Amino acid sequence: MTLFKLTKSIFTGITAFGFSSSLLAGGFQFNLTDDSVYGKLTSSDDIPMHVEAGYLYHEGGRNLAHLDFHAQDVSSFQGQRTHVGIGFRTIGYLEHDTDGLGIGLGGFGEIEINQVPGLSLSAAGHYAPSILTFSDTDSFTWLETSMNYSVMPSADVQLGYRYVEVGFEDGKDRTAESAGFLGVRFNF
Repeated sequence: MTLFKLTKSIFTGITAFGFSSSLLAGGFQFNLTDDSVYGKLTSSDDIPMHVEAGYLYHEGGRNLAHLDFHAQDVSSFQGQRTHVGIGFRTIGYLEHDTDGLGIGLGGFGEIEINQVPGLSLSAAGHYAPSILTFSDTDSFTWLETSMNYSVMPSADVQLGYRYVEVGFEDGKDRTAESAGFLGVRFNF
């Protein structure tokens, strides 16, 4: 069994167990680029631990899966609602005969813009150095930013940019994703 298959099995089990609780159901995000599709399930803002599971498929057989755990807080910054978290992202990578696993440290933030009702800006970043990567990989970088507009209480449209880089043990880095995306976020 390859490292990626093992990781995929672990992610599937944890995700099924964790998200079976209605307490964790927070939302689902789906977005597209010209070459990839991405989906993720997130936990509720009402609990202290933010859990997120996502999967990115890129044309040509590139697969990335992640499972995140963050301490989170929802508060106000200068009268604007903010949602921030700090923690880690486990990342699994598979492309043909190359695979890897990493544990990235980082966080996320989102702020609602009061001057434009329904508009929010969000950003997230995680980095896994060589000490926290395994198999063929030597590092992972995952950066993402988006502008979100609430079209109804249970749905937002998104316009954003995602950058994912994978470093390999042979010293060659590969940009796994670098593209703008259009998507939708459903809030449960």
